[in-house]
Amino acid sequence: MKKALLPLPLAMAVCHAFAADLPTFQGDRIVVTAVQSDQVLTVATDPRAPRQPVPAGDGADLLKTIPGFSVVRKGGSSGDPLLRGLGGSRLNILANGGFVYGGCPGRMDPPTAYLFPDAYDKVVVVKGPQSVKYGGALISGAVSFERKVKPFDESGLRFDGSLLAGSAQRQDVYADLTVGGKLGYLRLIDSHNQAGDYRDGDGQKVHSAYQRDSQSLIAGLTPGRDTTIELSGDFGRGRAAYADRMMDGSQFDRSAWGVKAEQRNIAPWLDALRVAANRSYADHVMDNYSLRQLAPGKPQRASNPDRNTDAAKLEADLALYGIDFTIGADWQRDRHTSRVGGTNYASLPRIADQHLQRAGLYLEGSLPLYGGKLTAGWRHDRVRAYYDASPGRGEQLQDYRLYSGFARYERQQGNWTPYLGLGIAQRAPDYWERSYVAGKRAVLQPERNAQLDFGALYRGDSVKGSVSAYLSRIDDFLLVDDDASQTTRNIQAYRYGLEGDLSWQFAPDWQLAGSAAYSWGANTTDDRPLAQTPPLSATMSLAWDNQTWAGALVWRVAAGQDRYAIGQGNIASSDIGPTPGFATLSLNGGWRVSKALKLTAGLDNLFNRTYAEHISSSGADVAGYARALRVNEPGRTLWLKLQAHW
Repeated sequence: MKKALLPLPLAMAVCHAFAADLPTFQGDRIVVTAVQSDQVLTVATDPRAPRQPVPAGDGADLLKTIPGFSVVRKGGSSGDPLLRGLGGSRLNILANGGFVYGGCPGRMDPPTAYLFPDAYDKVVVVKGPQSVKYGGALISGAVSFERKVKPFDESGLRFDGSLLAGSAQRQDVYADLTVGGKLGYLRLIDSHNQAGDYRDGDGQKVHSAYQRDSQSLIAGLTPGRDTTIELSGDFGRGRAAYADRMMDGSQFDRSAWGVKAEQRNIAPWLDALRVAANRSYADHVMDNYSLRQLAPGKPQRASNPDRNTDAAKLEADLALYGIDFTIGADWQRDRHTSRVGGTNYASLPRIADQHLQRAGLYLEGSLPLYGGKLTAGWRHDRVRAYYDASPGRGEQLQDYRLYSGFARYERQQGNWTPYLGLGIAQRAPDYWERSYVAGKRAVLQPERNAQLDFGALYRGDSVKGSVSAYLSRIDDFLLVDDDASQTTRNIQAYRYGLEGDLSWQFAPDWQLAGSAAYSWGANTTDDRPLAQTPPLSATMSLAWDNQTWAGALVWRVAAGQDRYAIGQGNIASSDIGPTPGFATLSLNGGWRVSKALKLTAGLDNLFNRTYAEHISSSGADVAGYARALRVNEPGRTLWLKLQAHW
């Protein structure tokens, strides 16, 4: 019997891959304990780097390690991220260049619930209205989960993979294999992550189990060094139990397709031309019987919303008269339907409730000015939002014409780079905000944010850091108010805040690092605090790393929050009342086994504190579980992660 042989191109790729020297991991440190700003108002981080607390299970878990972010906890997964106290459609979420939206009217499936961080090469965060290239208005900012395949100079194979095990039966498996050559590449990504119910510091089980599987297939053509054509497909399946509501997410299905092409170095004045198109489909099911015990006498209920999002973009990078700038146009169509019933929901017809269309033009560039750099941008969007025809209501249209822009000046002076920026952004009411007034024929005005951002970066030999502050006025802020007769309404809001990070390499293998974030907000229409504003929080770490062995202590503190507005909030959560402060201590360690293998471990919440974040959902009655005022954070958590890279 003949042995099976590998196809010749694949065999050659394997030989080349194993013959070459194994590269080291991308991360500078074995375990990341702090994420720093490396550009003005921009944070870029490696999503695969082990970090504390326990490495991220979804996109929101990753974002909460970046100063300024908080997450609305609902269970063990699928939290809703907020930047500087603002989330939802105020924080644009992109994956591989395309927009991601969930289907649930109750925000069971925020965009980050469908994104497993290890499946991306880089995550970029833009804070504030300081860019116009990320689609629509950046009231709070933007998060872009990005993939970038490095060109192959010769046939070869690359691999990244990891295994993680932890408390609460946490299991993550991830593999990323790329085979390629000068003419193109094929990349396969597969991930599986699951966990059971975790326990809080009092030993109480929290209804929080989840499971997710995702696969990605990316095929690229590189007929020349300056040409890339790429096709991609992403597929995800999952489920998640929730401690904050009377239903669970029994189905998180997403399919996404994309095509993009880029031509670089076209002419002295035309650096690059890019075109992209993508489609994302989310099919979500929530019910009260699949993942929990149904209370006696209660009927089985299920809801099956879905969302179809199509988008396209054309963009060019130009250089004229010493000015580098990007000009582009983008388009998006978003359709939402739903069906509600019992176990027979799948046999019922889908009913369209809303669809939105957006078209935008934008221009962003920079030029040298007085020894520094001026960066500026302008954007115009037209949003057409429809209430679709349904029994008892005819189709309704609301038309919005929106403008956004910014200007920022920065200048390096020695190790310092101070900056000052002014931005404006306008945002139309989103699907969720409009859902709360559908049928009442109320017309919501678009938000208008005017924001001043200022601060400085510092880059020394042993000390690196940044400080940023913002002052914001939002006219017609869209407040979700449970106590109002019209649930969503426009108010006047004022906000300010401060963020900072600092690291000190005080010895060859030792680093002291820390970060802090503070936000303040006021609802001047009601003369109340602006709801869902997080309190002051800070993280400090002491780390030792000799590039073979590593260890660190991480101390996190959060102040109490006594500024709140019960019943008011956003599309994801609302204020419940005051929260006390808390502090937790964690530790981690790692071993760089070789250039290709790294083993890390951590113990979060070492002293098993019982606490809940101020930004959190309220607890619900779930049979077999104790009810808490808020969804408590996990108690003592142990995790172990093995990574391979070649």
